[in-house]
Amino acid sequence: MTHPPNQLSPEEAQELLKQLVLLDGPGSTNLSRLQVMQLLCARKRAFAAGDSTFDALLFELGKQLDEQIRDGAPAVVKKRFNLLTDYFHRLELATGHLNHLAFMGSAQLTFELLVELKHDMEWFETIEVGLFSRLMVEDLLKSPLLDSYGRRRVKLLVDGLAKIQTVKTQKNDMKFFDLQAVQGIITRLQLLEKEERLFMVLTEIVAEQSRLNQAAMSTPQGREVIRRVTTIELRQRHAVEGDIPDELFQKAFELVKLEAIYSNAILPQVVRGNGILRQDFIKKSGLDLFYIEDLEDQYCSRNGLSPDLLAAIRTV
Repeated sequence: MTHPPNQLSPEEAQELLKQLVLLDGPGSTNLSRLQVMQLLCARKRAFAAGDSTFDALLFELGKQLDEQIRDGAPAVVKKRFNLLTDYFHRLELATGHLNHLAFMGSAQLTFELLVELKHDMEWFETIEVGLFSRLMVEDLLKSPLLDSYGRRRVKLLVDGLAKIQTVKTQKNDMKFFDLQAVQGIITRLQLLEKEERLFMVLTEIVAEQSRLNQAAMSTPQGREVIRRVTTIELRQRHAVEGDIPDELFQKAFELVKLEAIYSNAILPQVVRGNGILRQDFIKKSGLDLFYIEDLEDQYCSRNGLSPDLLAAIRTV
């Protein structure tokens, strides 16, 4: 199996880890940037693949070092191991925070946590420029399970963190960040999620109105009627004030249209065995996989189809 230059296979990464940690001597912590980068990338791949062998090796190495220390070896022999596990911990925490933001929203992103993420971003960038994005962001944004609002949240956060100015004092070598800019990220995330909640309700009402009058969706006049009725519903039933942005209406109309196309035209053919249509629709529509699978669940439930059929079409 080939891999990019400087990228280690799982076996090579684990062998390098053992060599670095179990070296004889005083346990020097002078690791090269390349070694750290290689191990971080390997740890990320193992984490993403659900491969527990990396964790098992770390546990075993920690046990061996503890036994050596109990047998009289100086505690410093574990210094390099502790340093590497700290690096892996940073990776896992940052990855977890970004994944939570992408799929669950920003509720857990406190002011202090954003400052910590900014510190971690700068630390990863000192190893290699672009490493933070490579490890934490690129694969996440490519995930077929992530919807457009999830991508917007991640981009907003990462771009905002990158723009925060850092001030380093000469006396105590401490870093200070523009705290107003940190608060600005939180505020923009909150506004984006407010828009997302509005869009979800808006889409639900548009879908309801389109089912009541399917022909209306096919003409500009009909869509305008649906828009007016939806606006009244939003204000009366959901206490939405002010104007609803036109782009949100257009986005809702498009989503409802795509849902109808998939449920009424494409999915019946997929169920009959034309699985390539499913993959083609997912690729071209831009809808996330969670949304597609929810439509499929509803379709099978309405038509009394077996769950095994769903499993079959999702493995094509």
